[in-house]
Amino acid sequence: MVAGTSGLAAQVSGLTTLDSLRDRARPLLIFAPKPDDPRLEIQLRTLKEHAAETQERDLVPIALPFHTPSPTDAVLAPGAAEAARRRFHVAPGDFAVILIGKDGGAKLRSDKPFSMEKLNETIDAMPMRQDEMKNKPGR
Repeated sequence: MVAGTSGLAAQVSGLTTLDSLRDRARPLLIFAPKPDDPRLEIQLRTLKEHAAETQERDLVPIALPFHTPSPTDAVLAPGAAEAARRRFHVAPGDFAVILIGKDGGAKLRSDKPFSMEKLNETIDAMPMRQDEMKNKPGR
């Protein structure tokens, strides 16, 4: 599992949709022209190395290499993957990483892999995340 072994992200595996993740998770869509794209490998490695932070922020990585199976546990069905490419205007030969908030909106986009610091900073500034941190048990 790229995202770790416990929490919501670990529970999201197999076919899913962006709609089913709304209000529950923050999908990180990683579009790549091919499954062995080095940028895809860098982004997945970064997420794996920071699994605890990924889990804590309900971040669900979904790799979308063009017309090839996804290497992540959470996978968009082919029709949903194509719809996501159209919605976010990602051409088959493009690399793009798009952070989707729990409200379903795109919050951050890049044509290069994100650092975990950038993802954490962006997520932690979101109103829903602020509420999550305030309401976290033990606070």
